[in-house]
Amino acid sequence: MTKKLKLPLDSRIAAAMCLVRPGAVVADIGTDHGYLPIALLMEGKIPFAAASDLRPGPLNRAVTNAKKYGVEDSIQFFCTDGLEGIPLAELHVTDIVICGMGGELISRILSESAYIRNSSIQLILQPMSAVEELRAYLAASGFAVCEERIACSKDKLYQCIVARYDGAHHFYTPAELLLGKQILLRGTADVLFAPLLQKYIQKIQREYTGKIQGGVDTETSRYLLEELLQIAKEKGVDYECTGIF
Repeated sequence: MTKKLKLPLDSRIAAAMCLVRPGAVVADIGTDHGYLPIALLMEGKIPFAAASDLRPGPLNRAVTNAKKYGVEDSIQFFCTDGLEGIPLAELHVTDIVICGMGGELISRILSESAYIRNSSIQLILQPMSAVEELRAYLAASGFAVCEERIACSKDKLYQCIVARYDGAHHFYTPAELLLGKQILLRGTADVLFAPLLQKYIQKIQREYTGKIQGGVDTETSRYLLEELLQIAKEKGVDYECTGIF
């Protein structure tokens, strides 16, 4: 671990790394190139990691990278689907990172694991899509969201969600499912909040207009759009409205 850290990390991966607890044993699910656990080990932030990927090709690249940066003895690799087959308890995994997948797939992976239903286990989730579906799953399945952050990589915005099991059912409004309660609480104190909110206003406006043109019921989309526009007014975020109301 004496080599200088020169991994090609982007801000999306760096944002997830920052949310890992110091001293944690990490399981990186869908590790791809393995940069996240490799970087954490090289920084000395964690002592050990498990890394998995469904495909042999990416997993082999991760193994090669671990050897390249001298941390291969501190990572155990698994070619598997999600958390299946990883001895989480035996490895004393404390932080589980799942990035680079859709919200529906992340929800499915989590739903198949009993291990994560423990308040000491931290989930660090970064969905590429369907963030509202992931938050809805967490809220209905007894997981409390502890922290949320926005990351920008290659002009695309991503949300990082930290959650832990508390067994309670958590209520969210439709806009909170999209934007997250912690992100809404910080508002424009985060420079990426306005672009994120504007992105969703434009998206829901398009959906709403499309439903009108297609003769489809618009009640759900209208309610969500009204909520987003109200948030924009309260937070002082500029937005474009096509005059559909």
